[in-house]
Amino acid sequence: MPFKTLTLSLLGLLWTVPAWAETTTFSPTQGVEATLVLEGSTLNLAVKSAAHSELQTIVFQAEKPLHMQIGDFNFDGMKDFSVWQIDDGMGTYSYFRVFIYQPETNRFEEAKPDCGDGFVNLRVDKKRKALLSTYWGMNGPEQCITRFTKRKT
Repeated sequence: MPFKTLTLSLLGLLWTVPAWAETTTFSPTQGVEATLVLEGSTLNLAVKSAAHSELQTIVFQAEKPLHMQIGDFNFDGMKDFSVWQIDDGMGTYSYFRVFIYQPETNRFEEAKPDCGDGFVNLRVDKKRKALLSTYWGMNGPEQCITRFTKRKT
């Protein structure tokens, strides 16, 4: 699809977004613009650069409101994002899904923790360059340390 047509389609999508959708625009790296449109439990993601545009749709299973957070989650100097929510039970935990920008493909790929099923109560430890989260082991909750050194998401 020609770049101009894709850009016009993307703009049309963003203009028709209902007023209650949350829209965030940021630059993961120089010359690249990412637009996140969160409507209910669906996230529409557009990433564009001078040479390439990419559209993604991510559907979440969530009853409570979703929130977006921009940051460098893998400590590579490029901005990534997470979408999080309070658990659907008693509201004790925060569940995060982390998406890492991949400059080779101009896409965001979901990261997985080094232990457990997901990022629970995520904390970014810039000093140790690690993501800290909680997972449940045999004896209850334990700390998971996820590092991205020399690995892909």
